[in-house]
Amino acid sequence: MKWTNYHSHTHFSDGKGAPELYIVSALEKGMYAYGFSCHSPVPFETGWNMKFEKLKDYLFEINRLKNNYKDSIKLYLSLEIDYVKDLIAIDQFQKYKLDYTIGAVHFLGFFEDGQVWDFDRSSAWFRRGLLELFDNDIRKLVQFYYQQVVDMAINYSPNLIAHFDLIKKYNSNNAFFDESEAWYKEIVFSCLEQLVKTDCILEVNTRGVLKKLNTEFYPSNFILKRCKELKIPLCLSADTHNPTDVMAYLPEARIVLKEIGYKEVYILDENGWNPTPID
Repeated sequence: MKWTNYHSHTHFSDGKGAPELYIVSALEKGMYAYGFSCHSPVPFETGWNMKFEKLKDYLFEINRLKNNYKDSIKLYLSLEIDYVKDLIAIDQFQKYKLDYTIGAVHFLGFFEDGQVWDFDRSSAWFRRGLLELFDNDIRKLVQFYYQQVVDMAINYSPNLIAHFDLIKKYNSNNAFFDESEAWYKEIVFSCLEQLVKTDCILEVNTRGVLKKLNTEFYPSNFILKRCKELKIPLCLSADTHNPTDVMAYLPEARIVLKEIGYKEVYILDENGWNPTPID
């Protein structure tokens, strides 16, 4: 199999270490291609998005490395671009000539004190947003989250959709909701049916398992099964934040997909995004 990872963060955002360290690690593991996708700048303060003043240096460095390693590995330049309706979207970054785009939903509102609610910071932080922004109504929160994913996909069509069901990040032992309940599945499946109308690829993201927050990858296995029924294309991503993790749990994710019945995943090369066998 051609091992690839298109979701990766370096010290330009919230990753550890310089981009070249990730390339060295990818080469040691015999990877076919590697993509850099640091968190895009946003017009409010966060602890992990790239600062606007670092963006030029980031673009220059990745392009420099692409040239330096062109005979050793396929390297790609991207950003994980946050979607916040009427505030941030992928079109704002088109001028930077990215090789591909990753669309992500992390922010679902602002508190009265002006702080932005990035719902995946901690369990306690998740609970605060649920209480203050969604009246402690988990169905209302879940519906709103997946609607943002749909809006992003339909209106801006990123190449990849990051960690599709990130809303489950702090839901270990059904802390906030039960994924098996009919209402949750109805919302998720409705979202998937909208994504079929786009050219977006869903990533199978392994980071939640790596961090021991979840027992199944993003998306959960029942969602992957529905993706197969709907013929939604998938790719593998490690959502890497450390050079040692460039292939973290990708072989295990491949096994999950094979057990579900997948025979291919999508990779990016000079011919664009195309399926490649996972055997």
